Amino acid sequence: MMIPNLLPSLVIRQFVISSIASLSAFALLFSPVAAQTVSTDGENWQVALTSDGHPDLQGNWTNATLTPMERPDNLGAVLTQEQVVALESGHADSVALRSEPSDSNRPLPPGGDDPVCIDGATTCYDEVWREPGDRVAMVLGEPRSSLVTSPVDGRVPTLTATTLNLIEELDLQRRGFGPYDHPELRPLAERCIVSFESSAGPPMIPNYWYNNNYTIVQTPEYVMIMAEMVHDVRIIRLGEPTSLGEEIRPWFGDSWGKWEGNTLVVETTNMNPKFAFREVPGSDDGKVMERFTRVDEDTILYEFMIDDLTNYTSVWGGQIPFKKFGEPIYEYACHEGNYALTNILSGARYQENRKEN
Repeated sequence: MMIPNLLPSLVIRQFVISSIASLSAFALLFSPVAAQTVSTDGENWQVALTSDGHPDLQGNWTNATLTPMERPDNLGAVLTQEQVVALESGHADSVALRSEPSDSNRPLPPGGDDPVCIDGATTCYDEVWREPGDRVAMVLGEPRSSLVTSPVDGRVPTLTATTLNLIEELDLQRRGFGPYDHPELRPLAERCIVSFESSAGPPMIPNYWYNNNYTIVQTPEYVMIMAEMVHDVRIIRLGEPTSLGEEIRPWFGDSWGKWEGNTLVVETTNMNPKFAFREVPGSDDGKVMERFTRVDEDTILYEFMIDDLTNYTSVWGGQIPFKKFGEPIYEYACHEGNYALTNILSGARYQENRKEN
């Protein structure tokens, strides 16, 4: 079996909660959302339309949130108001603490070949660089405890034995090389090829770090979604599906969409095996379904479903509110010349030369 060259620094997440998505949960996740909603002041709100008569999803949006991907064991699907206040105020207190001036007399951080992130005042970004969100995700008026909604326990299903074996083989493959032997052994995100985690998707999941912002542009034939993180861009074709062919596998898969009433439905196949979603490589048979519904002036309800029984023991999915982002999104330049990568590799050769001599 051909083993794809994936991110060399994968840390294998062990999904220990086994669950099966029931048909009722699946139907609930992908049931259509009403085209018209009622605002908090009781007045009817009607979605704006583009010139070709479809709901206008355009603009800048953010999915930053305090709600985790998976539900903690001690919480129900919907948080109480007391739990919401505790989470949001606790986060605000934590931000205030981490934003205090650094101690100018602090010692140097430890050195070594693999320096670790201790805190924001030493080897990591401090609080001014971070923007993980400050609110619990509200979906259809409910404060959610997890972004995953199906299976009903709010947990990602366990990986299949096939995928666990593949991940182990990949790990053994990587051990035959040094981490700096070749540029393609460095992570895709480090090389500014794709975003960290799964910002661009599909599915488009917040990274809980920063740059969880998006720009959406529509035409009658295409929908473009640009993720701020590493300026990833998805081009979604509209209309009748026309496959790119199995041999063509873009980084974010092959996406086409259609309008079902006021909802944009997007199907993505042809996953790239070199791109991992939550450290799980894309499979030949994997498919992601997404639904974009403008539910009010400031919110797009984003729903996703992953049908990939090669990697997971059951179908799973979730719901994420995308909130209007009233600020411009600036260029994420990354390091386009890959100067840092050149320096990393040349530094490794220098260290090897010193050891040999």
